[in-house]
Amino acid sequence: MNLADLARVRDKDLAGEASAPETRTLMHAIMSEEREPVTVTRPGRKVRRGLVLSLATMATVAAVAVGIGLVGGPATSYANAAVSIKKTDGYFSVNITDPTADRRSFEEAFRAVGLKVTVKMVPTAPSDVGKLIGPIVPGGFKWHGSIGTQGITPCSSAFCAKVWMPADFPGRVVFGIGRPAKPGEPYVGDGPVAPEGDEALSGYTSHGKTVADVRTELSRRGLKAGYRLVWQYPDDGGISWFDEAVPASRIKNDWIVASTRFHSSDTVDLYVTPGKDAGPAPSPHPEPQWYDMPD
Repeated sequence: MNLADLARVRDKDLAGEASAPETRTLMHAIMSEEREPVTVTRPGRKVRRGLVLSLATMATVAAVAVGIGLVGGPATSYANAAVSIKKTDGYFSVNITDPTADRRSFEEAFRAVGLKVTVKMVPTAPSDVGKLIGPIVPGGFKWHGSIGTQGITPCSSAFCAKVWMPADFPGRVVFGIGRPAKPGEPYVGDGPVAPEGDEALSGYTSHGKTVADVRTELSRRGLKAGYRLVWQYPDDGGISWFDEAVPASRIKNDWIVASTRFHSSDTVDLYVTPGKDAGPAPSPHPEPQWYDMPD
């Protein structure tokens, strides 16, 4: 059909068409037919229904965005003002956006993706503020798979990490979120110190030096010293170790320092290898840890 042809139709071209016999017969049939009642769709009703559908659609989209399980079970992702968590095939991707948020906001997110997690806000060194510490399994990890955390850089949030952890682990898991420590308040560390590992003093290597030498360096920097003896003991055919907090009176000046770590803003712990006259290694005994403390 050519629209230009239709545009050229004039009223005079249709004059007399209604008087044709076929036209009159059709008109008579229409006018004599019994009319059925017509249901009118009210515009107001139609608009209201459309509004309800739109709101329902928006609610669904919002629920998916924050990871609410719409058909039951844990979500694959969740986000709130404090943290966002996304579950992948092998790990959970955790982005901390507000490390100062209430711990319940973090617990809410972990539990939304199926993890039974307790979160504690713990005092840390300035470099660890806002970081995720853990996961810690107080009763020991005895389950399939593995558990651990790896920080990710670069990170557009306050902290980003991959957390390896079975989603069906039934035990208690504790995470810490680093907060600024008060002056002199002991820091919570991320795991034990290796016997020959950490160095607290910038530009200074403590490993292999005597206690007297390291203590002199601390005094020069206006820092105090704490002491931990590093004990070794046989364990299933191998050698394990643990560290024990001791007073200064237990330490000899010529004993060798294995490593150092900041204990607080004004104190550095010296991890010391016991000398020959230190006596036999005691039985390992756990000290109270931050994840065991009440909230």
